[in-house]
Amino acid sequence: MTSVATLPAVALIVRSILLLLVWWVLTLGDRSGLGFGVVVAVLVAWRSVRLFPPSGYRLRPLGALLFTGYFLSRSAVAGLDVARRLLSPSLPVKPGEITLSLRVPDGSPRWLLANTLSLMPGTLSALLEGDRLTVHCLDTRMDVEQDVREAERQVARAFGLRLPSADGAAQ
Repeated sequence: MTSVATLPAVALIVRSILLLLVWWVLTLGDRSGLGFGVVVAVLVAWRSVRLFPPSGYRLRPLGALLFTGYFLSRSAVAGLDVARRLLSPSLPVKPGEITLSLRVPDGSPRWLLANTLSLMPGTLSALLEGDRLTVHCLDTRMDVEQDVREAERQVARAFGLRLPSADGAAQ
């Protein structure tokens, strides 16, 4: 098992390689910019490790595939709902914020949840402090908490995690 001390070094190497591959694709394999690409890839990877340190949680291939399907379907449904609201003459919106305690663990799962909610139409992760997430929503009359809990379950499944229930038992 990899020790916690080596996780940032491994993450730096892996992220640098992945970013360098992206650079290579974007430059259509032209070697003239490879030196600059290596420098940029390493600097961006270093910064990403500082901003988003590795947490030890890994996406499961099947879980990630199922999460992608969930995300795309929810984005389409929510996008149509936002369009309907904004095109309606009465503009049926009641914007506001809700704050929820999260059950997914700190690190990659929590970041994925917060960013997923920000990418879905009608919600925006406004503040993430510890296990508390403040979500700005387009309509507070809707059951936003239920949508957040479902997204939380989907993120947990993507990482192969069991969430604690409200009474503290694992689901």
